[in-house]
Amino acid sequence: MKFGEASAVRKVDAGSYTAEIQEGWDIFGVSNGGYLLATLARAMGEEALGRDLVSISARFLNPGRAGQARIEVETLKEGRGTTTLQGRMLAGDRPLFVAHATFAVPGMGVPIDISYEDAPSVPPPDQCVRLLPVDDRPLPPPFADKVEILMRPEDAVMGDAAEGRSPDIKGWFRLLGGELIDPYGLVLAADAFPPAVFTANLPMGWTPTIDLSVYVRDPGPHEIVKSHVHTRHITGGWLEEDVEMWDTAGNLVAQSRQLALLAR
Repeated sequence: MKFGEASAVRKVDAGSYTAEIQEGWDIFGVSNGGYLLATLARAMGEEALGRDLVSISARFLNPGRAGQARIEVETLKEGRGTTTLQGRMLAGDRPLFVAHATFAVPGMGVPIDISYEDAPSVPPPDQCVRLLPVDDRPLPPPFADKVEILMRPEDAVMGDAAEGRSPDIKGWFRLLGGELIDPYGLVLAADAFPPAVFTANLPMGWTPTIDLSVYVRDPGPHEIVKSHVHTRHITGGWLEEDVEMWDTAGNLVAQSRQLALLAR
């Protein structure tokens, strides 16, 4: 099943949607946060037709699992250029997460594109290592089989073997079956790679996302994006993870930041 199908929503009424959270888009049996957020973002996009997703920020409350989900979306403000919405996803009566998003009229900004930081140097996709599940092992997770996560060979070395490395991953992200990456695919990509701390000989266990924000710079569509996933600070187990995504021409297409926890 392609990502567009797996994250599809069905409108029930104004501001009310349902979605079927699919099996296999998970880590340790818990649905990937980027996948869930992209699904909610699709419902928000239905309420802001004709406008592009610019930013979305979520606070995760409870783990999501495969099955039917209910989505509620409220438009907080619809201006001439932007629409601001809030939404939440529920499993039964249990809220999984809440989010706020901004959609904007295309081309409303000044036509200036400047990056004061170059795109990272990453080997071509065919020289990278694809992350894939192995037998019944918990890592890599089942989710890795639903997309194409390509990592520099040295970044595929994790756990005890990564002694002396910093928490830093560079690679490529692509959807399967020739599906192009739209803004919702960029939200998915923001949470697709393993935690960068796994490459720094730190505990390879449950690292839940507490909150996640994604900023879409170029809605695409894109065939493939280059990703840089990195962490700079860990305090009492709490860490930030930043992701920058670039197209093949070296243009920034999206950014994200999440707060996560190295859980006991």
